[in-house]
Amino acid sequence: MNKIGLVAGEGALPRLVAQNALKQGYQVYILAINLKSFIDLEGKYTNAVIKNPAKLKESLNFFHENEIKDILVIGKVKKLEAISKIPFLDEMAKNYLKQLFNFEDNSFHNTLQNIMKDNNLNLIPQSYFLKDLFVEKAVFSKRQATEQEQIDLNYGIEMAEKAAALEVSQCVVVKNSSVMAFEAAEGTDETIKRGCKMARKNAVIVKLPWKKQSEFFDLPTVGPKTMETIIKYKGSLLAIKAKETFVVDMQKTIELADKHNICFLAF
Repeated sequence: MNKIGLVAGEGALPRLVAQNALKQGYQVYILAINLKSFIDLEGKYTNAVIKNPAKLKESLNFFHENEIKDILVIGKVKKLEAISKIPFLDEMAKNYLKQLFNFEDNSFHNTLQNIMKDNNLNLIPQSYFLKDLFVEKAVFSKRQATEQEQIDLNYGIEMAEKAAALEVSQCVVVKNSSVMAFEAAEGTDETIKRGCKMARKNAVIVKLPWKKQSEFFDLPTVGPKTMETIIKYKGSLLAIKAKETFVVDMQKTIELADKHNICFLAF
């Protein structure tokens, strides 16, 4: 029987990966990065452990002991929380830390790829078990964009693409052709909160991949929680990149958009 190792952060995606892999006949071995991610995966695995990511050698041994070669890394990892674990790194992790040029996301990702390669592990694309979460270009909500929203959307896409090319942000919040917030280390939901507060109401949110997006890490994701944040802070439009963004629970996400008169689309 095929085996898959899953390094699981927080959120719905690790659970969906594990669930789909089990349905396809895989044995699923999960290394959860904290208690929350472990609890989220209850019953959706063959075997599971919680490991502090700072203990790299222990984490790799879990996969080697279970004769696993293929690894999929998915789920939310809070960047500031990850950085806070640096003082507790084991010797193996400290040696890899020296390879980092900076603490930007892609530097971390490149180092993770090196770790997997050096330890005879094969990374699997995040979309391998989740292709059904990608969406086509369309307006999903009942409401179309207003004339002003379309102007802000065009500007937001332009700004988001520039930020993505610099690999500094996947999300931008705009209003009246002015940037209210770029996503930083805090994550998408906090960016939406910050940007919508600045706009006060009717902000447009654009989320898209890096220009050189890795297929193994950090594919952009939205879902009901994203929409609830937009609703709470009075945003008016959410736009995502078609065929390159995961939408978790599409039906509920659209229902929330329609109920609160928010435009939701993929471009």
